[in-house]
Amino acid sequence: MTIVAISREMGSGGYEIGEAVAKALHFEYVNRQILLEAAQAYGVPVATLVDVVERRPSLWERFDVERQRYLTFLEAAYYTFAAKGNLVTASRSGPFFVRDVRHALKVRIMAPVEVRVRRVMAETRLDHKAAAAKVRAYDREMTGRLDYLFGVDWTRPEHYDLVLNTSDDTWDFYTDFLVAAARHPRYQPTPDSVQRVNDLSLAAQVRAALANDPSTQSVNIEVTAQAGHVVLKGVVFSPAVLMAATALAQRVPGVTSVACETVEIPRYADTIM
Repeated sequence: MTIVAISREMGSGGYEIGEAVAKALHFEYVNRQILLEAAQAYGVPVATLVDVVERRPSLWERFDVERQRYLTFLEAAYYTFAAKGNLVTASRSGPFFVRDVRHALKVRIMAPVEVRVRRVMAETRLDHKAAAAKVRAYDREMTGRLDYLFGVDWTRPEHYDLVLNTSDDTWDFYTDFLVAAARHPRYQPTPDSVQRVNDLSLAAQVRAALANDPSTQSVNIEVTAQAGHVVLKGVVFSPAVLMAATALAQRVPGVTSVACETVEIPRYADTIM
């Protein structure tokens, strides 16, 4: 059930390497399917989710509840695949979703800027100036996006187990290197690490269920899960919201019990504060 979570720069060859690694390991390869899974499961247009993932948010959008809902759906979709294991993902967010999972090999694939520009020129037939602008814009957008999502600088090597510089076009070497790493005992699942993924996945499915229901989608409730037992933490303004959140959580497959550690604040408190 090993997971290989690849984050890649534009022009680094990350997609191609990820696909080749999955083929060599006989793993499922997931890229755009995460968006499609979220769109289908929660009725959100794919184009909307692409915008959420690819574009750096403005200051105003950082407080947009609707965008937060979409991110919750994407998280749930990612864990749907991760919980099955034997998986290679080529998603910039992937290593950060599974950063606490021991059997996840977290990889950053990068290359010098000029090498990336040259590859983008070859792929798109853009001239050097346009290709360089495209690469710079991508780097800027992704830095802002991942800082917004996870509060990290995605370029820093300490967030990954391996950082692969693809400055040379030796694609077979890069593939073989990652395949060997994924097969190392360090990245083989244990009962505890599998349970960790299952817990993360279940909590994500519950968050998505809450975000998808009109009665609870605007409530800020923290969700944790452990072996089927779900805990809801947060502030609500009425017993009805609390009951709705509990009922929704109980209906998520895999949930065996729901406990609430919420604080109910009467509506009249809004006028006092």
